Amino acid sequence: MTTSHQPLVPRRPGAVRGDRGGRTAVIAFRAFRDLYRDAYLAYATARLGSHGPAEQVVDDTLTALAVHWSSALGCSHPAAVAWRLLSSCVDAANGSPPRCPAGRPCAADAHVLRCHLRMESTRAAELMGLSHGEFLVALRDAADPLPGACSCHIRRARGVMV
Repeated sequence: MTTSHQPLVPRRPGAVRGDRGGRTAVIAFRAFRDLYRDAYLAYATARLGSHGPAEQVVDDTLTALAVHWSSALGCSHPAAVAWRLLSSCVDAANGSPPRCPAGRPCAADAHVLRCHLRMESTRAAELMGLSHGEFLVALRDAADPLPGACSCHIRRARGVMV
C-alpha cells in the first residue's frame, strides 16, 4: 500500500510571501501606533477631561484597529479609518451620540487639535487622515459653521468646548 505524503492544503509559491506580508503588516501597525499614539492620547484627554479614561480609550482604539489592520491598509488613507474609530470610542466613553454621522470631517475635532492642543495644521490633518485643505475647511467650519456643515460640540463638563 502506497501512501501519499501530499499536504492537505497544497503549497502555493506565494504562501511564504503571505507570511512575510503578515510580518510586514505587524511592523506597519507598530510604526503607525508609535507615530500616532501620543497625539491620540492628547486628543482623548482633551475630549474626556482626564488622562486615565483617555489612555483606556486610546488603548481600546488601537486594539480594535490592530484587529482590523489589514482592512484599514486596504483603504486609501488608514489614518482616516483610525481617526473615525478613535472619535467613535471617545464619543462612547464620553456618553455622547456619534458625531458627524454624515461622514464629514468633524469641525469640532479640527478645532480641538489646532486651537486647544496647538497642533500644527499639517500634523492635525495627517492625524485625522485629511488633506491639508480638507482640514482647513473643517477648521473654518468650526469657527463659522455653514448650513449642513458639521456642528458637533464637545461638552464642557468632560473636556474642552467648541
